[in-house]
Formats: sequence, C-alpha cells, structure tokens
Amino acid sequence: MHSDTKSPEPPAASFRSARTDMQALQVYYANVLKEDVGESLNTLSEMLLNSTFDNSAIEREKRTILQEMEEVEKVEEEVVFDNLHYTAYQTSPLGRTILGTEDNIKNMTREQIVNYIQANYVASRMVVVAAGPVNHDEFAGMVEKAFAATPTQPSGPSVITDIAPAYFTGSDIRVRDDEMPLAHIATAWETVELTHPDSPATMVMQAMLGSFDSSFPSAINSGSRMVSILAGYNERQYPLVQSAMTFNTQYSDTGLFGVYYVTDLANIMEAQWAVMREFQELCHNASDEAVEIAKAQLKATIVGQLDASLSQVTEDIGRQLLNYGRRMHMAEMMARIDAVDAPTVRRVATSLFNDKCIAMSAKGNISAIPDYGWLRRHTWSLRY
Repeated sequence: MHSDTKSPEPPAASFRSARTDMQALQVYYANVLKEDVGESLNTLSEMLLNSTFDNSAIEREKRTILQEMEEVEKVEEEVVFDNLHYTAYQTSPLGRTILGTEDNIKNMTREQIVNYIQANYVASRMVVVAAGPVNHDEFAGMVEKAFAATPTQPSGPSVITDIAPAYFTGSDIRVRDDEMPLAHIATAWETVELTHPDSPATMVMQAMLGSFDSSFPSAINSGSRMVSILAGYNERQYPLVQSAMTFNTQYSDTGLFGVYYVTDLANIMEAQWAVMREFQELCHNASDEAVEIAKAQLKATIVGQLDASLSQVTEDIGRQLLNYGRRMHMAEMMARIDAVDAPTVRRVATSLFNDKCIAMSAKGNISAIPDYGWLRRHTWSLRY
C-alpha cells in the first residue's frame, strides 16, 4: 500500500475500472472526498472479494464487450497495434488482444470468472494506492481493515504457477484495402523490459524520434530530425505523413519500440525509408546536442503527466510498486535520465535495432509497402 499527499482533485462520486497496456494491469479506482476514503475502500474490497457475478449481469456485460469490440475494429490505430502484437508474439499470450475473441466472450461462464478471481486476486498480486489529502498511516490502517479477507495464496482449478515467456518473432501482417484513403503502418523492434538498466535510454530515444500530427502546427518546433523529414519541415517542403508517433511499449520481460504513421499511397515508400534511416542514425550518429534536447523534453513530459491528475499519480505509483517493489523517487528518475549520454544511446540503439529482426503491421491502401526482405535489409547501414 502507498499514499501520496497532494492537493485534491475536484471530487467525484464514481468508481471506475480500467485496463492499462504497459503491464496488462487491471485497475480499480475512485475519486472521492477526503472523508469518504474509508467508505470507498470498503466498497472496492466488496467489489473485488465478494462480487456475486449474477448470470444476468454477466450476460449484460458480454453484450457490452461485444459492442466495444465492434467499436475497436473501427479504430485503425487499435487494429494496427493489436495486429502488431499478434505477429510479433505469435506463440505467446502477449500476442492476444485484451478483449479476446468473440467466441470466448460469448461462451464465458460464471464458473470461469470465479476461477480466474480465485487464481489471480491474491494479496501478492495487488497494491492499494492513494493520492491527495490522505495520511499514510491512517490510510494503511483503513486498507488493512477493508482488505483483511484478501487471500494470500491462489486457489481453485485455474491456478497459474508460471507465466509463459513472450517470444518475439520477426514478421509482418498486412490488411490491404485499396478502398481506404490512407495507409496505417507500424514498424517495431523488440526492446528491453521495463526494469532493465537500459530502459531510461529507450525513453530518451523515444523523445529523440518524437511524434507529429498535422492538426497541431506546433510540431514545427520539434527538435526531432525524423519529425522534420516526415512533416516536411526540411528541404522537401511537403509532408510525407499526416501523423507519426514513436512508441516504446515495455512489459515485464520484453517490449516493442517503433514508429506508427499514417500516410497516403504515394508517400509510403519514402516515409518508410525515412523511418528506417532514423533508426540507423540512432545507432551511428546520435549527437550530444540531440540527446540533451530529448532528455529535457522527456523530463518535462514526465513531470507534466504526473501533474495532470491524481488518477495518473496513483496509477504510476501502483505500476512502480508492482514492477520495482517500491516507488521510485522523482529525483532518482531524473538522475537515471541524466546518466544517459550520446555513447549510451548509440550502444543501446545498436544492440536493439542494428541488423535485428522487425515486426510490421499495416492496414489500408498499402500496396506500395516494400516486402519484408527490403525492410530487413534496411536495419543495417553500409558505411564507407
């Protein structure tokens, strides 16, 4: 359990459940007034430990999830990233979507849900976090009382003793639809897990590559070379993409680092070449100036995210407790970022990207995407 005392958010009398992508966490949180903290903990513990799972409620939720699946299928970015995980982790559970398959949802029973709860909702896999006008000792006492009945050991027929490792497979998946106006493409390399010593360097590299959206003209101020090329702020004077996003998705034993962009058919080849080239730039030509600019941007982003809302603060604390066994102080996080220099970036980039297999997911008007052999060949540079 952990608490963090800060100024309160505007109160809200609602409980919400959310899934997070980075570590596939299930999160339940509530925004309440200071005097209602104890009651909210009692409600949360009742939900987690004593839910009845009425069959009619389960059937109602099934319909909700199926509707959500239909909506997700309409979001091209969601489909591309689901497919990216599917092809990158073909033989691993990590390749499966969070929502699952339609058949699994339709055939799910109350018994299966109860078995899952018994196997996974145990004290060693749970953290309770608070942020706002709370006293740590008082909060800890409330948690001990509210969650006293939490099982300490998994039980039931579905006990999970070992988590299957995630194996990365270099491959691609393409969903071609020439009727779509745009191409949605994600190219990724396997990266290090969240707790790896080189994780801060990957965060800096993500900031170095940057992101761009044509609907936000402020991207012209980006210090990223890749953004300048893709957005047309260099000698080309025309944009290659409508948007581009560098992603660094890290899990407990693996991760995906890459670039997702949206463009039209005519610019696919040049945009893809530019993306592949920038990863080689990280390996061979990352400069001190570019690294320092990226470090400053990364620090500002981290501080800004934690200042945005208390729900983000609590989620950050919970994630760190589950991954590191403690909450990392902001000063330590900044020190880890400061320790990253240009030689470190070049070393880590070379170990991850140079002559390494990639995974690619594409959907839309994508006939101009080069074949996998071309993509793989462009993961190294011939230098003279």
